Amino acid sequence: MPEKRHRFYYGWVIVAVSFFTLFLTLGIRFSFGVFYVAILREYGWGRGETAGAFSLSLLVHGSFALVTGNLIDRFGPRTLFPIAAIFLAVGLAAASRITTIWHLYLFFGVILAVGINTLAFAPHLSRIPKWFIRKRGLASGIVVSGIGVGTMVMAPLIQFLIDTFGWRSALIVLGAIILGILVPLTGIFQRRSPEDVGQRPNGSVPHSHEVCPEGRKRIWEETQFPPLPGQWTLRSSLSTGSFWWMTLTNASVAFFGHMMVVHQAAHVVDVGYSTALAASLVGLVGLLRSVGGVLSGPLSDRVGREIAYTVGGGATFVGVLLFLLVRDTASPWMLYAFVILFGLGYGSTHPILAASAADLFPGNSLGRIMGTFSVGVGIGGALGPYLGGYFYDHLGSYFLPFVLMLISIALGVLGIWMAAPRHRRTHFRSEIS
Repeated sequence: MPEKRHRFYYGWVIVAVSFFTLFLTLGIRFSFGVFYVAILREYGWGRGETAGAFSLSLLVHGSFALVTGNLIDRFGPRTLFPIAAIFLAVGLAAASRITTIWHLYLFFGVILAVGINTLAFAPHLSRIPKWFIRKRGLASGIVVSGIGVGTMVMAPLIQFLIDTFGWRSALIVLGAIILGILVPLTGIFQRRSPEDVGQRPNGSVPHSHEVCPEGRKRIWEETQFPPLPGQWTLRSSLSTGSFWWMTLTNASVAFFGHMMVVHQAAHVVDVGYSTALAASLVGLVGLLRSVGGVLSGPLSDRVGREIAYTVGGGATFVGVLLFLLVRDTASPWMLYAFVILFGLGYGSTHPILAASAADLFPGNSLGRIMGTFSVGVGIGGALGPYLGGYFYDHLGSYFLPFVLMLISIALGVLGIWMAAPRHRRTHFRSEIS
């Protein structure tokens, strides 16, 4: 039976819940640099070994993503996400008790990583294509913008909590927030697919006997070069060059993104600015990242994934170059230019990559495929923070790590052009019946 034309589409509830989930979980994760500065000050550990805990979390993230992809496809988000939120809350409380470096590695590097991974980017973005065909880029952009908005809110909030109560109490407060808000939110409102609420995906094809308003019949066309299977599996995707180029691009984004997550605030403090300003700039990068995410999704729908990604990559490249040149407080304009360009550019990457993966590998195995991409994310994300700290400890500056970030950004742009989602995208056309 045809669904009612004017019924509210539940997919937008999924977008809102996913936005808020990423707001909290990845807002906390991308504010790690604020905790990093506080922990360095208390214990005086080396930057490399301290950042290594965050690197370990990315390795765990990449490894556990293979499990998460299977779990999300098998059990669905309504079952899996509340369990993950409980795990994350317990991990945050446990992390407040660290006293030695191995505690940091266990609680930050393993327990928190498993909880965040299960609630993070890939599990949510593998769900969106099931709900949206039209406006897929827009929906993905809104969801991913939760990361940036969350960072904007959480980084200054965490710094305030640290300044007022200490970093240990800040972790306990964050755990209570996750337990009290995220567990019921995901358990009540998440759904696996539109069929669970008696709807079809937004933009799906009406049955042949159905006629759209104003006498228009929507016809679905697929333009595929070369011809592709309608339902991809993880095994079939592994045999394509596109899969490996997308893995490279995901790894490059994780490398420069997570190096910046850990070391951005430390570099700002190093050149003479206050910790409060450093936390505010981390938050501002998050805000602009959200703007970049919202803008890049529709832009990629219109001009193509590769062109939109290249525009964002160019902005990111220039932003990192300016940040590299910041050596003191004499030229604050370079610092703020970095914030704007890096925030907008970095924010553009995730929705474009999610939409590209859905273009390239449609089907019920998208969760597994995107989870496997996360292996590249884990490797790139682990190398970035650790190498940033390692080279700082040995060379006394972030010059070489930032140069490596520039190389990584360029490799990401190359990767998406070689993956070529432009050849696999699906298109609509309308015809008067």
